[in-house]
Amino acid sequence: MNASIRTRLLLSLLTVAVLSAASLSFYFLDELESYGLRKLEERLASEARITAGFAEEIGLADTEALDRALSRIDPVLNARVIVVDMNGMAVADSSGDMNATYGERVEVQNALEGKYGSYTRTSPNGKLALYVALPVRDGDEVIGAAYTSAQTFSILTLLRDYRIRLLWVIGAFAALTLVVAEALARWLSRPLRDLESGANAFAAGQHSVRVRPVGSRETQAVAIAFNQMADEVSRIMIELREEERRKSRFVSDVSHELRTPLTAIRGAAETLLDGDVEPEEADRFLSTMVRESERLGRLANDLLTLQRIEGATGEIMLRRIVLRSVAEHATAALEPLFEEREIDVQIVGEAPDILGDPDRIQQIVANLTDNASRVMEPGGTLTIELSEDKGYAVLAIVDEGPGLADEDLERLFDRFYRADRSRDRLTGGAGLGLAIVKAIVGAHAGDIRAENRVDTHGARFIMRFPAAPE
Repeated sequence: MNASIRTRLLLSLLTVAVLSAASLSFYFLDELESYGLRKLEERLASEARITAGFAEEIGLADTEALDRALSRIDPVLNARVIVVDMNGMAVADSSGDMNATYGERVEVQNALEGKYGSYTRTSPNGKLALYVALPVRDGDEVIGAAYTSAQTFSILTLLRDYRIRLLWVIGAFAALTLVVAEALARWLSRPLRDLESGANAFAAGQHSVRVRPVGSRETQAVAIAFNQMADEVSRIMIELREEERRKSRFVSDVSHELRTPLTAIRGAAETLLDGDVEPEEADRFLSTMVRESERLGRLANDLLTLQRIEGATGEIMLRRIVLRSVAEHATAALEPLFEEREIDVQIVGEAPDILGDPDRIQQIVANLTDNASRVMEPGGTLTIELSEDKGYAVLAIVDEGPGLADEDLERLFDRFYRADRSRDRLTGGAGLGLAIVKAIVGAHAGDIRAENRVDTHGARFIMRFPAAPE
C-alpha cells in the first residue's frame, strides 16, 4: 500500500507539471503564431504590392517578362508569387506551376473585385499556409490579381508532437515506478516538485523562473523543454511589453504635443475675452491663436499620413521611378533654403529604377536633406549618393554635420523623438518627420538605417529599395 501511494503521488505530480507546461505552451505558442502570422501577412502584402506593380507595368500578356520579374521578387521573402487573370487562371508563377486556376478562392475573388484579400489554410503537412491577394489594374480597371503565399508552423502541429513526447515520458515514469517504487519515488519526487513549482510560478507571471534539469533522463528532457519554452515565451512577453510601452509613450507624446498649443490658444482667447486689450496686443494674441492652430493642423496631418502609410493595405500607387530625377526635383524645390543656409548640394552615382510613388520618395529626399542642411555649417557640402547593391537600388543622404550620438541612433526613427534637444518646437516640427520617412520606406518594401561617417564628421542615412525589372 505504501508503494502504491508513492506511485500515485508521483503520477499526480507529473500530471500537474505536464498539464501546467502544456497549458502555457498552448497559450504562448498561440500568441507566437498570431504574432508571426501578422508579420508574415505584412511582408506578403508588401510583396504582393510590388508584384502587382510589376504586372501593371509589364502587362498580363507578356508571361515571359512576368516570370523574369517574379524570379527577382521571390528571394525577398522565400514565398510563392502568382499572377492570375480575371478568370483566376495563373499567367505567371514563381514555382513554375502554370495553368492552375485559383478563381474559386475567396481571397482571389476579393482581389478581382478590387479589394484586399487574405486567407489562412492548414496544409496537409500540418503547416499554416497564408495567402494574400491584391488587384492588378490597368488604369481604373481590374485586369487580374497578384497572389502571394507562404507556409509557417501550425500551433496544432507543434502541440501534437509535444503530446506524443509527453506520453512517452509518462509511460517511462510509470514503468520505472512499478519496478523500483520506493527508491524511484524518492529520487524523482524532488525534481518533479521543482518542475511543478517552476511551471506554477511561470503561470503566475514570474517569467524569469527556470528549472534545473536533474534526475532521470525523462525528467531532464521535460525540464529542458520547459526552459526552452520559457525562454521563447519570455522573448515574446518582452516584445509585447515593449509594444505596450511604445503605445503608452505614443499617447503620452501626443498629449504632450497637444497641450502646449492648446494652452497658448486658450490663454490668448481668455485674454481677448477679458476685454480692454490694445489693438496691437489683440493682433498679437490673434496671431498666436492662428499660429498654434496651424501647428495643431500640421500635427494632425502628420499623424494621418502615418496612419495611411502604415495601414494593412497601404495607399502607395506604384510607378517606375528614376531616383536621380526624384532627387533633382526634391533639391530644386529646396534650393532657396540651401542658398540661404549656404549649403552646396551634389547628386552623385546612378541607381536602378524602382517601383513606387514618386511623390512619397521625393518627400523622403526633401525631409532628409532639409534636416541635414539644418545642422551643417555654412559652406558645407550635402551629398546624395545613388548606387546599386545586389538587385537593390541604394539612396544615401550624406552630410557634414556634427554626427549623431549613440542613443540617438537607437531611437532616431521613433515618433516624436528629437535628436536635437535644443531645437525650438515652433521651428523643429513635432518629431514625426523621420517616423514618416521610415513608414514610407517600409511601404516600398525597403529598409533605412542611419550611421555616423567614419572618414570624417557627419552622418549618413542609407535606404535600400528592390530594383524594378528591366
